[in-house]
Amino acid sequence: MNIFGFVKKLAFLMLALMVPMATYAQVFTDVPPYHKYSDAIESLSNEGVVGGYSDGSFKPETTINRAEFTKIVVESLFTDSEINNCLTEHTMPTWSYIYFPDVPYSSWFAKYVCVAAINGVIKGYPDGNFKPSQNINLAEGLKVVLEASGTDTTRTRFSEHPLLYVKSSDWFSRYFAYARGKKIINPDKFYHPGQLMARGEMADLLYRLGIVMDGYEPITPDQPYSAEYTLTIPKLNIVNLNVSFADPYNAKSALEVLKYGLGHYLSPPGEGQKLVIFGHSSGYNWDSSAYKQVLRQIDKLSAGDRIYINYHEKGHAYQIHNKEIMPANNLGIVMNDHGYEELALYTCWPPDSISHRYVIYATPVST
Repeated sequence: MNIFGFVKKLAFLMLALMVPMATYAQVFTDVPPYHKYSDAIESLSNEGVVGGYSDGSFKPETTINRAEFTKIVVESLFTDSEINNCLTEHTMPTWSYIYFPDVPYSSWFAKYVCVAAINGVIKGYPDGNFKPSQNINLAEGLKVVLEASGTDTTRTRFSEHPLLYVKSSDWFSRYFAYARGKKIINPDKFYHPGQLMARGEMADLLYRLGIVMDGYEPITPDQPYSAEYTLTIPKLNIVNLNVSFADPYNAKSALEVLKYGLGHYLSPPGEGQKLVIFGHSSGYNWDSSAYKQVLRQIDKLSAGDRIYINYHEKGHAYQIHNKEIMPANNLGIVMNDHGYEELALYTCWPPDSISHRYVIYATPVST
């Protein structure tokens, strides 16, 4: 199978995985023309390889787990006969599981894992498990797609960059280096290897890989309508957490946005001015938010640690230089703009109290 055929088939299988295919208009209800993945999704749709859900949506933000992803890749690379006969030819029906202790012989994905395992397409975790229900992350996705497509990344030189949370010693460094260098992933954004992949992002990756394999360079268009605003703090295991703008003069507004992640006051990232981000550290019974303790360990951060932001499809890296604890009624000081870009990140302190605020200060790292 040639590479373009592989990419088309892989895209087709990925997008048909959860629901039967149907014929719809090329514009999906949840993918407007200004959506960041609209070019990829509509291009694949024009080729006749993708369709949406029965309600006309595409659900670009829905994540993919490891079992589903394995099915996609295996069906793209192997014949029906190889897939359907794998368990008979390479395992015994008396086995409770195949190759991994969390892949039952009777599971719907067993035959796909069988083929993938004996052909080296997938590997398990250090504890020996496959973790089929775990969502696939970017590092795993890049490795499988690039290797399965026959892309040679072995001679790719890796250089550390502020917008990649990747070191040269990481097993996935060459995949990120290749993908970033070829613009299969956006070279202007921040990437964490553990960030989860969604349907839209996978479609975009496949679309861009197809362009590269055809000998061209993917274009990274401007995204003036992008709603993306996420924050990553690796030391606190916070990856791509949503940030929403709030009204600094409306306490209710602040509490409302914290239901969805973090809140933001003042200037947007990258404008050379003060920006303030805040979140919960409490565990109050009345608070049902999934993010009510997201900054509970803010005191673990130290000078030199980094905070990363993706805003409107552009990445920003900040390095912590100071921290302080102040009475809650002194918080207005944090809003002061000193004439240069500075990020202030704060939360109530100590946890489960509102008497003080713990504040982290960070300045931009040159990218």
